[in-house]
Amino acid sequence: GQPAGYSLMENVIKECMEEAGIPKDVALAGVRPAGAISYETYDPKKDIVTRAVLYNYDLYLSEDFVPQPVDGEVQNFMLWSVEQVLEAMSMDYADPIKPNCYSVIIDWLLREGHLSPEVPGYLDVLRELRSGD
Repeated sequence: GQPAGYSLMENVIKECMEEAGIPKDVALAGVRPAGAISYETYDPKKDIVTRAVLYNYDLYLSEDFVPQPVDGEVQNFMLWSVEQVLEAMSMDYADPIKPNCYSVIIDWLLREGHLSPEVPGYLDVLRELRSGD
């Protein structure tokens, strides 16, 4: 989440250190704002809808930098090819990805051109990710 008293960038830098042991100077050198997406979830047990906006940042690291879990929220880091990412998005994959991360991955795939405008539903997905609701 976004803690009170922190700017978005300050939170990114804090999370880089807490989640992956990425020093501030390395994070600042490699981070790039990439926009925002929104999504909503429904909890049928509580009969509530939760809406969220995620501010996305791309982080470029040198090939020799290996992120390390620090605070226990992340078990490990994996370096995947685009093909492996796409495979992990399939419905029958033994899934190591948190559900709210799919939207972020889809946004990255769209921005980087790995999902073509010729894909059925392309504009619908783009509109939903950026609806702000």
